[in-house]
Amino acid sequence: MTSRFLLVVLLIGAVMDTRAADPVRQFPTADQLPEVKELPNPFMFMDGTPVKTKADWRRRREEMIAMVLHYQFGHAPELPKPHEIKAESKTSGRKGKMVDRALELRFGPKNTLSLAVRVYAPVGSGPFPVIVHNAPAGFEAEEAVVNDLMRRGYLLVSYDRTDLHPDWGKDPEAKKKRDIGDARRAYPNYDWGCLRIWAWGGSVVLNWLSTLPEVDMKRIVCTGHSRGGQTAALMGMTDKRVTVVAPNAGGSITTGCHRVGRTRNIKAKMAHLHSGYWYHQNMVPFGDKETYLPFDLHFIKATVAPRAWFNSNGLKDRLNPEGSMVTWRAARVVYDWLGVKEKCAQWYRDGGHDQGLEDWKALADFTDFIFHAKPLPDPKSFYQEPWSELPLHFSWKAPR
Repeated sequence: MTSRFLLVVLLIGAVMDTRAADPVRQFPTADQLPEVKELPNPFMFMDGTPVKTKADWRRRREEMIAMVLHYQFGHAPELPKPHEIKAESKTSGRKGKMVDRALELRFGPKNTLSLAVRVYAPVGSGPFPVIVHNAPAGFEAEEAVVNDLMRRGYLLVSYDRTDLHPDWGKDPEAKKKRDIGDARRAYPNYDWGCLRIWAWGGSVVLNWLSTLPEVDMKRIVCTGHSRGGQTAALMGMTDKRVTVVAPNAGGSITTGCHRVGRTRNIKAKMAHLHSGYWYHQNMVPFGDKETYLPFDLHFIKATVAPRAWFNSNGLKDRLNPEGSMVTWRAARVVYDWLGVKEKCAQWYRDGGHDQGLEDWKALADFTDFIFHAKPLPDPKSFYQEPWSELPLHFSWKAPR
């Protein structure tokens, strides 16, 4: 056993911060980690112990989540309890067979936090499966999308993530002021980056939804586009109530790959101040040392298993769509080992970086497949490998 490996073993002591919902553990720093050029093995604990059983996997899964949070996203406080979340109705109206409501949720210390929420619901008592969507300032989709989801019997909830933390990349004034956002001000003792804050907001919405009789809490989808897709992927990793984790795009940070493909360089990502603010500062030392990270983004996908994963991308997206395929291949090994390979989907279409009617239809088709066992309209299109010439980038195999 090398001295560096022994140091890694000694440093991995689990420490629970009683203030937080996320587990806080001690992990090695960048200069204490061995180089791993291929995608790290999800079936190997950091102390070198192999995963052999499903019970081992459950412990390894928690270690993987803790690792991703430690190095990349930071830790969140406990969620407000459902009865502590106050909902104030702003507007409500009926349009044909749909009810459209705007609300404001208030919660947190002394109810200092607020979150704008838009709810589109089919007429009826339900309970309805729910799609939780995050966006800035409302729902980013055309009317045809809403109509199709209502026809299929989905309740759609969209929350404004920027109510909790401003998006420096879209808000130059907030960036200039270094506005840390209301969530950081309400919970000053946490090390969360804004992506962790935005994902935590989605879980707050789920807590509120759990109080509504028309909501089917056993059939929950989370989605969003671009940085909203990154938020949805992180929400799905940390909140086991989500049944289908469905990020759209978001390939450079949560669904792509740190080691392979375009926009893979962490130093380049961190150079953009607003992007760097999405991360935990523990990522900074890895700069051009991505191969020293003890994880890659297939860990996020793999930790969702056996729940469903659906990632949609444009083939010409600038944010590493080929890296998304590489890490999807790796995560699918875990899904296959758990006997749910069909639940891990990667869907591509012509075009670039957007989330349009075609993406939403594919998402709804996949959730119909998961929730209602409806056949996929074109099964092969949900398990695509457009860059099949790329190597696997891993040599490990699932336990036998």
